[in-house]
Amino acid sequence: MKLSYRERIVLIVAIVIVIFGIGIFVFIKPTYEKMKKNKETLDTVEDQWKKKLETFKLIPLRQESINNNYQIGLDISKEFTDEMTSVEMDEFLQGFMNTEDFIENKVAVKNDMTVHDEAANAVSFYYYTPNVVTYPLYEAADLDGSLAKAAEEKLHDVNLLAGKKAQTISAGAESFTVKIKREDLMTFLDAIAKYAKDNKDAMLITSVRLVDCNFNEDLEDGTGAQQGQDEEGNPVAAQNVNTGAKGEEKDYTEVTVDYIAYYIQEPQKPDVGPAYDETIWNGNEWRTKVAE
Repeated sequence: MKLSYRERIVLIVAIVIVIFGIGIFVFIKPTYEKMKKNKETLDTVEDQWKKKLETFKLIPLRQESINNNYQIGLDISKEFTDEMTSVEMDEFLQGFMNTEDFIENKVAVKNDMTVHDEAANAVSFYYYTPNVVTYPLYEAADLDGSLAKAAEEKLHDVNLLAGKKAQTISAGAESFTVKIKREDLMTFLDAIAKYAKDNKDAMLITSVRLVDCNFNEDLEDGTGAQQGQDEEGNPVAAQNVNTGAKGEEKDYTEVTVDYIAYYIQEPQKPDVGPAYDETIWNGNEWRTKVAE
């Protein structure tokens, strides 16, 4: 079949259109969609990168915060006692004994000393609870609610602290006995308190027990004998009240002191890494940089 010139032109145009259409659907459209998807991915990644750069700029603040928290923890740990062995405990006590007054008054540490192993111990918050008394006439007098408000303000801190949980830390219980005079006992206890304050040690005296609260004032000097009386109040021969087993001495008695020393783990210094340099992102060197 012979086509006319016009028909050939129409056929050629149709073929070109078909080829062009096939090219659009086979090559151009997929490439365009891929380019569009890549553009969307690029925009997303660039947005993520901008956010990441803003996050990187927070590195110095985070490093400073970590170092500040470490310093706070370190300062807190310094307020607690260093762990002491029995030898260190003895040296600790001898530091009090070697004062001029104690040496002159023959204050001495007895051999029966107990140092318990370190163990976990719960420490509650200490706070003062004010006494708020209410009664019907008191409540009736509170016409404007100011009295109730004043009572609530008094108990505000108490209510906050009462809701806090006790903290568990490490503690060691110690017990030691000293032979001491009446006038030296409070001085001795004050010396322990002063040591704890000066050395920022967390120490709590839990009990002070005296063998004789009269400090053997009725004993005769050097004999351990006590002057007695009959039923009519007349003096009789001295009676020996000193068994000698405990080495009682006039004006002295044995005082056992129990106390707890609180310990806390000192925080480890964190490695926050080098200082952040935002110029590292200039250029392309960072793309091939290997993290150390």
